[in-house]
Amino acid sequence: MELLWQDRWSGNGVEGKVLGEIPSYVLDHAPLVHLYSGEQYWPCDMAEHLLHTTPHLNYTPLQSQDARPTLSNLDLLNQWDGGHDVYLQSDDDVETRPDWLIGDKNTPSGEDEETRQLRRPQYPYASTDKKKEGYSEAPAVVVVIDKGHGVIDAFWFFFYSFNLGNEVLNVRFGNHIGDWEHTLVRFVDGKPSFVFLSEHFFGEAYKFEAVEKRGQRPIVYSAVGSHAMYATAGVHSYILPLGLLADTTDAGPLWDPAQNIHAYTYDTTSHTLLPSTLTPNSPTAWFHFNGHWGDNIYPASDPRQYEFVGNYHYVSGPLGPKFKDLARQNVCQGSGECEVRDHLDVNTLRMWPERAEEEL
Repeated sequence: MELLWQDRWSGNGVEGKVLGEIPSYVLDHAPLVHLYSGEQYWPCDMAEHLLHTTPHLNYTPLQSQDARPTLSNLDLLNQWDGGHDVYLQSDDDVETRPDWLIGDKNTPSGEDEETRQLRRPQYPYASTDKKKEGYSEAPAVVVVIDKGHGVIDAFWFFFYSFNLGNEVLNVRFGNHIGDWEHTLVRFVDGKPSFVFLSEHFFGEAYKFEAVEKRGQRPIVYSAVGSHAMYATAGVHSYILPLGLLADTTDAGPLWDPAQNIHAYTYDTTSHTLLPSTLTPNSPTAWFHFNGHWGDNIYPASDPRQYEFVGNYHYVSGPLGPKFKDLARQNVCQGSGECEVRDHLDVNTLRMWPERAEEEL
């Protein structure tokens, strides 16, 4: 499908926009996220994630646990061969499911204590703060990019410390430490025009008017475990080389990421990231870390690992937001066909393209 804004492109760069300033309409149209009602792995604070991981290269620690990197200096890890093979390895055995990995204290506010206990009795809700509906202690990240020619992209990134893979024939594949998901809202001449939802290593795009909304804010649904993002609640089947898989979403706790954010502007030509006037003290070094936000794939000798037809129980942690095709011209990420839907279809069977080098 031909994209309506494509004829606006005649080159690269930013036209006449002061970096660090985010238009008010970006927050006015910020997404609202329904997390799954039976979710076990909730949004997490990437700063806390760093407190429980140690950088490794070739399965060897690069520094002691007493000298952990922070969001303000994480990019220093790039000194080791550019950082591309550096992994933030969990200090805990992930199969013990430590509290920081679960992130239960970051469940969005809005439910009473009795409801929370009934919904998730194994992990009592930790926070007693009285916040507005949808507030989470885990900050989201919004990166706003002026693409020129009236096109503004607002990338909303959501971080989780653990991704629970899906099951095939009652066998689970694809677990990994660290998980970055995103929703892109594209504005044309100040008007919201398109929405892209990341789903594993591809995703789906919609015209803005097609998606569900609360007021003028789009509603998205986060799948249980994998946190893949969809435009509707329900079962979302997809096909991979291994066989038929499905993500499940519902109208669980509503997360309002705009209430707690790190907000930035980014120039994809100069690769300059600036904190915005909304959050002037937000650190920027973490964004430039070239490595992985979780463990390296466990070797076959690790008792937690198994493999079938090239698919593994535990895979490597993902790269960060900088590697999510931020300079894209199409609203979709990756190199596959970009179809922009003008309606919601809950019965679509997804055929994904070849997997990229890293899971996006």
